[in-house]
Amino acid sequence: MGNILMRDHFGLGIDDASSSREMQVHVKTHFMSLAGLELDYYGADSAEHTFKLDDIVFKVIEDPNDGYRSHLGPIDYSHDVSSIFFEQPIAQVHIEEYSDESPDDESRWDRQLDKGYRLVDVSDGHTWLCFGTGNYDDYYPFFMFRHTPKEA
Repeated sequence: MGNILMRDHFGLGIDDASSSREMQVHVKTHFMSLAGLELDYYGADSAEHTFKLDDIVFKVIEDPNDGYRSHLGPIDYSHDVSSIFFEQPIAQVHIEEYSDESPDDESRWDRQLDKGYRLVDVSDGHTWLCFGTGNYDDYYPFFMFRHTPKEA
């Protein structure tokens, strides 16, 4: 499912529409439609906030808000060739949407609530990638994109 299929599927050129709201809605709908499926995971590029599932490279965009606060922005397709991924899949994963809304102790001063998405290994439950908004209920929420390789 390379760039040709994406252009044909949405009837839009990636360069022409990647920043448009309509395209962002299509990409998020496509990404969410993959939830529950077993997907080939080729790794993530933390510097570019990109990751590859099957033959599709997704880019997670940070919304900088006001410069002091940030949060998860849109999920987009990426045609950036500077990201480096493995040639062969390193895992089979599924997408989970999560919201940590039940802290053990709400009176703790360091309580943090996060929400976003995880790519979880279907064989052992390892979380390869987690991205979203950290501390979302606080005055200073922040964007997160964490790739966690398995220990050798």
